Amino acid sequence: MIALFEFFENIRNRWLFVYGFSFLLFGGLITYVGASNPLQASASLLNLILLLVPLFSLVFGSLSFSESLPFHEMLVSLPLTRSDIFIGKWLGLGVGLSLSFLIGMGFGSLLQMNISAQGFADYFFLLLLGVLLTFVFLGLAFLGVNLVRKKEMIFGGMLLIWFFFFILYDVLVMGVALLFGNYPLEWPMLFLVFLNPIDLVRVILLLKMDLSAMMGYSGAVFQKYLGDTMGITLGLGVLGLWIAIPFWLGLRRFQKKDL
Repeated sequence: MIALFEFFENIRNRWLFVYGFSFLLFGGLITYVGASNPLQASASLLNLILLLVPLFSLVFGSLSFSESLPFHEMLVSLPLTRSDIFIGKWLGLGVGLSLSFLIGMGFGSLLQMNISAQGFADYFFLLLLGVLLTFVFLGLAFLGVNLVRKKEMIFGGMLLIWFFFFILYDVLVMGVALLFGNYPLEWPMLFLVFLNPIDLVRVILLLKMDLSAMMGYSGAVFQKYLGDTMGITLGLGVLGLWIAIPFWLGLRRFQKKDL
């Protein structure tokens, strides 16, 4: 019931239309311009998703949850558990964000594609990874809101999380590779891929599309030691943990939170 209420409440939010329209506009433009070079177009679509999905999920999810705290206080007085409230909010908002992403990206680029059946399969896999990434960062947003007491710090905190995973993490990994280049770093680099959901999604998709030339050092190690099928399966499993662990920690924190 709460999930349905949140879903219908959020699909009327103008920011979800802006979110979907961004994928419609930029996805369609990338596909149109890159029609002669599908490889470059696929890489650009992936970068678009890795940029917008985590950023919007963090910011919109955190602000939506924090602004509805007075409503949560009212719900607590009803015969509803805090778990029902948290799970309903998470599902309703997550489905709304995913639907906006799928519609925008689908109409923006899929309808313009002249590709094979395998190409369609890879593209739908890209959409699936975008949905999973939505729930990963929505869970991190809900966890962050329940850890931060001051509302004015939430927005900055979400931007900091996005900056860390999207930009700073790769810089730190490159620094580790440069500083300890004389040591065997294959397994540590493989482990570091699992610690960043954005890098993990990138490597999974590149393995699925067999684009080894675009993987970089960590992706090449991933393919060398795990292979394509094993790497994709293990990567999806770790991505599932990235969804489950922040969700569970956020739920536990919300259950103890003084509303």
